[in-house]
Amino acid sequence: MVNKIHFGKRISALRRKAGLSQTVLAEKLGVTSQAVSKWECGNAVPDIDILLELSHLYKVTINEMLEDVDLLCKLTGKETGRSGIAYFVPEQERGYNIEWANEIQSGKWIKHSWEYSRADNAYMDDIGKQIASCYGIILEIGAGPGGGYMPYILKANPDATVIISDLSPTVVREWKSFLDKSLDSPNIYYAAFDFCNMPFKDNSIDIISDGGGIGNCEGIKAKALKEAFRVLKPGGKLITSTGFVNKETLAALPKEAQRFLIEKRPDVFDDLYEDTVLAGFSKIDSVISGCWYTDNDESTIADLARSLGVNLKFTSYTRYCTKEQ
Repeated sequence: MVNKIHFGKRISALRRKAGLSQTVLAEKLGVTSQAVSKWECGNAVPDIDILLELSHLYKVTINEMLEDVDLLCKLTGKETGRSGIAYFVPEQERGYNIEWANEIQSGKWIKHSWEYSRADNAYMDDIGKQIASCYGIILEIGAGPGGGYMPYILKANPDATVIISDLSPTVVREWKSFLDKSLDSPNIYYAAFDFCNMPFKDNSIDIISDGGGIGNCEGIKAKALKEAFRVLKPGGKLITSTGFVNKETLAALPKEAQRFLIEKRPDVFDDLYEDTVLAGFSKIDSVISGCWYTDNDESTIADLARSLGVNLKFTSYTRYCTKEQ
């Protein structure tokens, strides 16, 4: 059965991509602009002759316009199923994560994150526009309750093709529940997986958007970077953001805190540049985006810093990594 709403959104996006107004399209098809509006609002589906003309005009098949596609099945070989989510980890939340997952739901973190992204944020808005302009398959890894760059991508282009993913199945389900009501886009897909072991085929993704997922990786960060390189198409980009404690900040800490952090959390001093090169990326551009302090944060590293009696300064950056052809 054809989902008329999704059909309308697909042909509306195709029209805008072709640079046509509803009026110009109507003239090309010999129909009224009101008819075009009805199709795009999901109130009607044109007859087969018009569908054929649209197919030729937009250079897509009639089925591509009419039918919802299981993109994740094409990219991974695994069907999404009735839930609309592809699970590559257990559907039940991990035991140690249950309390946190419950807080996400009871505190409506997803809703608040989305509303926060609607306000003006020049830096994040600019990155969202850059990513959205690729018109390919965008994979947001480790979206978390904040969504990473994904809310800003969809702010720039609600028609973007985005796969929203996280290791936490609760995070993925919460984003799907919220965005199904807010956008109901046929171009948004959902998957729960470990991005140190991505389920995607080689050379299948156009852009990987990482608004902090790799920096908060539960596995080996170098492996996550290698996986990102593997699944990207030649010419594809990893746009990643995280933070690290630089040498100057480390040297200013009390000796006891220095020793403890170097021994227990050496990862906080790693900017991942060398690992990014070793993953295969040879074209890497980094932009320092600011800094943040653990006194203003509620993460596990912030809790550790407070227990040591220090306020750690993290330098934040956005890194553009291209998989050269």
